[in-house]
Amino acid sequence: MNQVNAARLRDARQDVVEVFRRVHARGWIAATDGNASVLIDDHIVATPTGIHKGYMQPNDLIIVDRHGRVVEGERRPSSEIEMHLAVYEQRPDVRAVLHAHPTHCIALSLAGVRLDACLLPEVVLTFGSIPTVPYTTPTTQEVPDEVRRWVRDYDALLLERHGSLTMGADIFDAYNKLERMEHVAEIVFRARLMGPVQSLTCEQISKLQHVVRALGLPDRPLLDSPCSRGNNESSGQDIDALVHRVKAQLSRI
Repeated sequence: MNQVNAARLRDARQDVVEVFRRVHARGWIAATDGNASVLIDDHIVATPTGIHKGYMQPNDLIIVDRHGRVVEGERRPSSEIEMHLAVYEQRPDVRAVLHAHPTHCIALSLAGVRLDACLLPEVVLTFGSIPTVPYTTPTTQEVPDEVRRWVRDYDALLLERHGSLTMGADIFDAYNKLERMEHVAEIVFRARLMGPVQSLTCEQISKLQHVVRALGLPDRPLLDSPCSRGNNESSGQDIDALVHRVKAQLSRI
């Protein structure tokens, strides 16, 4: 292992520790819940099993190869490392994977409420949809097998009765997607307390999809969209104005 990669692996350990401190502070893991990994060339920095992720130190993390075999560290990898390997196998663009147990996401899952409806513009712009992955037995091969069916098209998955799975260019990108996903779940939860929740219209979704393409964002499939029953085109002038507003908003972030 060269010095450059050694430094990157060291930084990745510190980043994972920082992210899990945030996740624990938000109440999205308890005890030994959750796991994460960061891919650096052919090595993967991974959280070990049987440790409280909110109180980890960088030297608690281990390094495994692309087959999940430990190459550095004394602890055993998470029993769900196969889920991470499945993501890296299917998504060459992904460099980090984060699994947590966000409260509202799981609560909605237990109630049979899905997050794949087109309710909020920021979800259509960033995720496309947040699919609910059918229940699989944790720690078994069922989990990676089912995850493989979804990760090619989506960056955020709600694992039924289990938790969240987010992925990104680095561990902070994966965390930001978790944060957005749980925020959406909380909004949906609160909105449903007050009454029926209305989806975006086909015209509104069509405009958002034009914005996605104009900004060069990933064009993700929409799972529960009224547009799937027809194609509603919006005027070029409306789209140009909307793209301009979105760009202005993004420049202020």
